[in-house]
This record gives sequence, C-alpha cells and structure tokens, in this order.
Amino acid sequence: MEAVAAQAAGQAAGSLVGPAVEGGTGILHCLKRKYLYVKNMSKNLKNLEREEKYLCDEEADVKTRLERNKIKMEKSRRCETWLNEVEKMKDEIETLKSSYSSTHKFLCGICPLPSLLQLGKQIVKLTAEVVSLRKQIGQIAIMVEKAPVPVIKKHAKKIEEVPSLNKHLKMLQECLRNVGTKRICIWGPPGVGKTTIMENLHDAIGESRQFDFIFWVTVNSEGNIRDIQEVLLKRLDLRAEDHNIDQRADMISEELKDKSYVLFLDEVSTEINLRDIGIHDEHKNGKVVFACIFRNICGQIDEEINVQRLSGKDAQKLFWETVGVQLKDCRDIKPVARLIISECGGMPHMIKLIGSSLANVSNPAIWRDMLSQLRSPSMAPKQELEEVYKSFKLVCDKLPSDKQLCLLYWAIFPVGYELHEDYIIECWRAEQFFAYLRKLGEARDRGQSILDEFVKKSLLEKGRKASHYKMFEHFQRAALRIANHDENSFKILVKEEEKISEEEWEVANRISLIRLCLSTLPKRPKCCRILTLLLQESSLAELPASFFGYMCSLQLLDLHDTKIKLLPSSISSLTNLKALFLNNCCQLMRLPAEVGDLHNLEILDLSHTGISCLPYEIGQLVNLKCLRVSFLANIGEENCFAARSMEIISSNIISRLHSLEELSIVVDPNNRRWNQNVENIVVEVASLEDLTTLCFYFPNVDLLQNFINASKSWNGNSNFRSFSILVGYNQRSSPYMEFDFSGCSAEKYLRFADGEGFPDAVVKILEQACAFELVGHRTAANLSDFGANKFGDVEACIVEDCNEMISIIDGNLTEGVTFQHLKKLHISHLPKLMHIWKGSIQSRSLIMLETLILKRCHGMKTLFSEEIIFQLNQIQYLQVEDCKEMEEIIEAGSAVDSRAFPKLKSFQLINLPKLSSICHNMSLAWPLLETITIKACDELRNFPSTIENASKLRGIQCNQAWWSSLVWPNEHVRDHFQNFCQFI
Repeated sequence: MEAVAAQAAGQAAGSLVGPAVEGGTGILHCLKRKYLYVKNMSKNLKNLEREEKYLCDEEADVKTRLERNKIKMEKSRRCETWLNEVEKMKDEIETLKSSYSSTHKFLCGICPLPSLLQLGKQIVKLTAEVVSLRKQIGQIAIMVEKAPVPVIKKHAKKIEEVPSLNKHLKMLQECLRNVGTKRICIWGPPGVGKTTIMENLHDAIGESRQFDFIFWVTVNSEGNIRDIQEVLLKRLDLRAEDHNIDQRADMISEELKDKSYVLFLDEVSTEINLRDIGIHDEHKNGKVVFACIFRNICGQIDEEINVQRLSGKDAQKLFWETVGVQLKDCRDIKPVARLIISECGGMPHMIKLIGSSLANVSNPAIWRDMLSQLRSPSMAPKQELEEVYKSFKLVCDKLPSDKQLCLLYWAIFPVGYELHEDYIIECWRAEQFFAYLRKLGEARDRGQSILDEFVKKSLLEKGRKASHYKMFEHFQRAALRIANHDENSFKILVKEEEKISEEEWEVANRISLIRLCLSTLPKRPKCCRILTLLLQESSLAELPASFFGYMCSLQLLDLHDTKIKLLPSSISSLTNLKALFLNNCCQLMRLPAEVGDLHNLEILDLSHTGISCLPYEIGQLVNLKCLRVSFLANIGEENCFAARSMEIISSNIISRLHSLEELSIVVDPNNRRWNQNVENIVVEVASLEDLTTLCFYFPNVDLLQNFINASKSWNGNSNFRSFSILVGYNQRSSPYMEFDFSGCSAEKYLRFADGEGFPDAVVKILEQACAFELVGHRTAANLSDFGANKFGDVEACIVEDCNEMISIIDGNLTEGVTFQHLKKLHISHLPKLMHIWKGSIQSRSLIMLETLILKRCHGMKTLFSEEIIFQLNQIQYLQVEDCKEMEEIIEAGSAVDSRAFPKLKSFQLINLPKLSSICHNMSLAWPLLETITIKACDELRNFPSTIENASKLRGIQCNQAWWSSLVWPNEHVRDHFQNFCQFI
C-alpha cells in the first residue's frame, strides 16, 4: 500500500512542481501534509476508531450516572446537546468508514488522487473533533437537580383552629423528624378525623420537600398488595406490567433503598405485610404512616397516636363554622344545637355531615326534626349516619357469636352510660354468653379479654372513672338497631319515658328503664320471655306484690340505687335468675324468706343497703358464686327480725355456700356485732374450697393466722385472683382510705393497722400483695424488717402514722432488689423519718416509681440522696408538703446528671419553711415538666436558675410576694415564665 501511496504522491508532486516552486517552501509543507494524509490513512483511521471507542465509553459512563441518579437528578441541557453531538459524531464516523472501505478497493492505482486526499484529511479532522468532544464532558455539568415532582395536594381542611386535632398533627410532624421512627399508627373510631390529620400531614411535608417521595394509598377493604404496588410504581415511573407481585416488590425496594420517602396508608382494615409491597425495614430513610380503626392491625410500630373525639369546645367551634355562625345566637335554635352537637359525639366527620345539612337553615322545626332523627333508632336511619352504622355492622359481623352478643348487649343501656368492668362482665355471665365457662373467675378473664379487644377495635372507649367503659353514642344506636332486627332474637326495649305498653312487656327479651321517674309498674306484666330487667337509678320505691309472677325466664335483675324498701314475695318466681343487684338500696332493710328459692342465683350484691343481718335463707343459694354485702355500724336490735339475726351473719350460712368463689364483707371496724361474731365467720369462710376472691376485715392478727392455717381455698389455691384484706384498726385513719390506685393493680390489697412486729400471717399475705398500706405500726423502724423480697410485686404503698420509722427501706439490712415494681409511694405522718432509702441501693430498685407523696415528716432534711436519684427515671408526680425541717430536695454535693427526672411532669412544694434549694449549683433539663406549685417556701431563692431550662413548663402556682423576691438570670427568662405564673 505504501508503494501505491508513493506512486500517487509522485504523480501529485509532478503535477504540482511548477506551482510549488513558485510558491516557495510553503508549498513543500503543504505537499508533505497532503502526502501524509494519504500515506498514514490506515494508521489515522485506527487512531480514529480508538478515539471513537473512548468517546463511546465516556457516553456509556454518562448514561450510567444519569440512570443511577434519575430519581433526584436529570441531565442538563448542555449534556443533552453533548449526547446528541456524540450520536451525530458516531454517524459521521460510520459514513467515513464506509467511504474508506469503498476507497480501499481503488488504492491499486485506479482511485483519483483528489478523493484520497479528501478522505485522509477527513479522517484526521474527525479524529480531532472526537477528541475535542470527549474532553468537553469533563468541562460541563452532566446533571442538574430535578425539579421536585409536584405532590398532588389533598387540600385538607385546615385544623389549626381545632386543638384536639392539631396537637396530633404536630406530634406526627415530630415523629417524622425522628430518624428512629419508621412506623406510625394513627387509630381510632370512624369519623374522629384520622384522614383529615393525615391529609394535613401529607400536604405539610409535601410543601417542605423533606422527602424524595411521598405516596398516598387509600387501601381497599381486602388490603390488595398489587393495588398498593401500582400506586408506588406509577409514582416511581417504573413499568412492571409483566411482572408478578414479588418481582414488583423487588423493583420498588431497589428504587427506594437509598431514598427518603413516606408512605401514607389510609383506611387500613386488614393487616398488611409491608415487605410484600417492597417496603423494608432496611430502608434507612423510609417511613410508613397507617390510619386504621384498630390498633392491632398495624403490627409492630414505633409510635401510635390514638385519635379521640373532639373536646366539647372544639366540637362546637367546628359545628358553627359548618352551619354558619350567624345562627349561633338564634334563641330557638341555640338549645337544640347544643343537643345536636352532643349527639354527634365529638366526631368531626359526623359534625360536618350534620352541620352541612343544617347550613343556613333558620327554621327551628327542621332543627328539632334533625334531633329527633338522630335520637331515634326506630326511624329509618338518617343518611348521614349510615356510614357509622355500616362501619359498626362490618366489625360486628366479623366477630364470633359470643363476642357479638357481648357487643350488642351494650345497646340495653342509656346512650353514654359508663359501666364498670366487673358489672358488665357479670351481666354477660348472667345472660349465659359464657355458658361454656364453669368458673366465675374464668368468665372474668374472658370478659377482660373481650373488653380489651373492643377497646383496641375502637368499639368501646375508656370511661372517665377508672375501670369504666362506654360505647360511642351512635355505635350504641347501631347496636340497638341490629339487636332489634326482625331476624334477630335479641329484642331490646330501652325506654326514655315512663310509659310502657303491655305489648312491649310481652315481646321484649330485655327491658331497660334506667334512670326513669317510675311512679308505678304494672301489677303482673305478661313477660315470660324477658331475660334482663334493668330498673336501676330510678325513682322506684315499690314493686307490686305479683310483679315477678310471669318472669320465670328472667336471668338478670338490677334494682341498684333505687328507693325500694321491700322485695315482693313473687321474687320466688325467678327460678332462673342468675344475678341480682340490690347495692345502694339504702332503704332496703331486709330480704324476704323467698330469696332462698333462687336456687340458680350466682351473683348477689347487697353492698351499701340498710340490711343489718344476713338472712339465714341465703345459705340455700347453693349455686351462689359471688356474694357482696356490707353492714353499717352498731344497728340496734329493733332492726333485726329474728333472734338468730342478732348475729350479723348467723352460723351455717357461709359454710353452706359451697360454690362461692368471691366473697366481700365490708363492715365498720367499730361494729360491735361483727367483733362478737367474726371468729365463727372466719371458720366458715376458711371452709370454702373454691374461694378465689376475698374482701374481709380481721380485727386482729390471730384471726388472720387462723384463716391462713385453716383455709382450704388459700392453702389449696394460694394464689388468689384478688383480695382486700384489712388487719387491725387505727382510730386516726379511715380503714377504707381514698387512695388513687389508677395505673396500679389494686386487686390484691393488704392493710395492716395498729400492729407490732412482723407477724407471719401478714408477711404471707404481703408476698402476694400488689398494694400495701401500713398504718400506725408501733415498732417498725423500716419496711426492710418485713423482708425486702416480700415487696417484689407491690405497685402502690402507703406508710402513715408509724412513729418509730426512721427510713422506708434500709439498704444495709436489705439483700437483693426491693420495690422493683413500685409505681406509687405515699408517706405521711412519720415524725422520726430521716430517709426514704438509707444506705446502698440495688440497680433495679424503685425504677418504676411514678408518684411520690411525702407529708408531715418533720425529721427529714434532705429528700433525695445521690444514689436514689439515678433510680427515678420514671417519676412523673412529686409532692412534698408540711415537712418543717426539709432543707433541700437533692443532697448537696451530689453528682447529678442534668437529665435527672426526665419524665417529671408535676412538682409541688408546700409549706416547707426551711427549704433553700432544689438542686445546688446546677440547672436540670426538666424535659417534660409542665406544672410547679411553690407555696410557703420563703427560703427557696435559687428557683429561677433551677427551672430556666424547663421548655414545656406551662403553669407556676406561687405566692406573689415570693415571686417578686426572686432574682432572675435575665429579663428574658423572667418574662418567659411570668406568662405561666398564677398567684395563689
């Protein structure tokens, strides 16, 4: 080829020699360059191909980088131009290669010289352009940050003015900022505002651009995984039509593993496996927020928010915003509106639905009609209520039959009625919903489990009182509607007025006349089908003599808190009666002999009646499982109706109740007849073999010892389900002290009063106690003398009027952990007390303590030593009152971490005349402290520096003169806390 090239070059030189001579040496250079174009053509082409490969590699790298970063980044316009130029360049190279291949055929001498020169020149030029193009990529920005993909806003109704909802929004925002919080559950009954809260959260984080991706899925009732995946794939711009669920999950997971995202799952009604979707715990920056009715649907979560109904104030505000504030002061509408708002039960969704239908309606008649429709379950349901009814029925239909019965039974009570857990379980038991459970204790366990499930499913909610439950108003009406359906045999009659027809008596299975002003009842209603009759809390004063004549099927009769004085003899007709409640019938002085005919009776409540003696016929109730009775102090002989009734409980009554599982006898310790009769009663109680619950007053330790020695049930079943045992009596203290046991188990309560030493009988009871009260002990210097290991299960402890007590626990006398489950400690009137805990303390002692109250302990100068502070990470409420010698809360010189008392919320210091310091020379963080009360603590001057870091403090109660005397670090701190100050 070189020979051919030389020949061609010679020809070129010959033809150009004349002009070259004329042009001088420049022409020689030109000839040489052109010569080289032809001579090095093959070499130059290889060089071009090599540079093309480098360019293609660079192009591939750029495309890889773009692909890997395509979620957050996109190629720049200059990069787009460069890639286009690369494609154009590759086309030119291919064209040139084709030309070279064609020219190669003519290099034998046939190819014209100009064509060779032109081709050689193009190769060199194109190579230079390829090199230049390749180098350009290092000088331009390949990618730019993607403009955020628009989040489709939910345009949620703003809730800034609804504190009940807005507080949840703020809490959720805080949860999303927390790196460790990945699974959040928002749960509560339908219509409380869960979706509204989630929509507000969705829009808020969308605006903040806090996350790479925000997904929203309204889950169908089946929780279809493929449907959820479809939403995510579309948002991620991934195509997966031909992939199965597992492959789609892998695609989603791969795309999201390095991304920050939030997945909102609304209306979740069945458990969802997030891994099946492609959402994994390994995604460090991924979060999921569920909204559901039941807490247990969400599985393992990091945070849960239970959305309750709106407060009364917020409910009114939302209602009038929906209706129109111009109607708020209308004289005829205002009282009806108040009742309608109440009927809506604090449900935002319900308030908006009902409010919208009344918007700008000024006719009072329409408002009254709306109220009637809301209250009447017998009318066709208001369209706005159908959603509530359907959601309730959906859940109800999925329950097993026994749980359905338990749920629907709630319909028999007035709307909003709060029920104690023991009472409703006893009702269920009497109605034979747990017929398969022989023992009453087993029924109580089953009932507790059902109540817990109903609360978790938002079918019930906790009441205002401890251990009480209630059902949302419209759920109750839905339950009544379902119960009274034609195909259902429940047939409940709930009356809100006194009048009740004969036909209603005949057809109803269950009748509720609770809280009615009943002047009379029918003499002998024909109601052979009736199973439950509730007459409690009514004005009923008398029952007709034959009233119960046709009630042979009756299983539950509740007359508690009525004014009845006698039970009619027709009570003997109640041969199937299982439960009889007469508690708080203060005017009921005696029971008829016919009560002995109630052979199937299992539960009898005679507590707080006027009955002075337990009738002998009670002993005939061989199936009785629960007896509750109480006696007033020293009732005169004129109130006893038989000579044998002179005894408060005659011999051979208790001992004949062979089936008895639960016995509660409440007496006044000053009752002389009890003290005369109690020894025989103890013997009979000890003979009971199935007893698992006992409430009993033992006047002295010897009687308790006799019971423990002889009791078949205690020794055969030493772990009682519950007990309330009072031993001894202290004149200065009420035997039934009102102490707040909320948050603690009070099922096993021991009170030891006016004792000496540490009797074995008391210690044996203490070993099982959850609540312990020591009152007026005459010799105890500390509780360690009882044995530290005896307090392992104690959750609440009261120590008062123990004149010799120096410390609550003496660590020098204690081996092992003490009070590891203690939540509440109340100390009062211990004149010699110097320490709560003396000496060394084990690491797990007191670690659960939440409440500490110290009163009238005039020997104490320091409340907490350095050692004890490290144990108090759970304490929430601290009160120190009337301790004349108290000088400091935390011992001077203690090396205390500034994060001490991390959960303390309320702090009260009252009448501590020598108190000068809470914590010497340092300020604690007080992260959760909300309220402080300082009263009659005139020497406490370092208060400002103590609390200056309390960011959540919202209330300071104190004397104005004391406040004015304080020296603040600066005006800003003073002005800040001045806003929360309330002078007392």
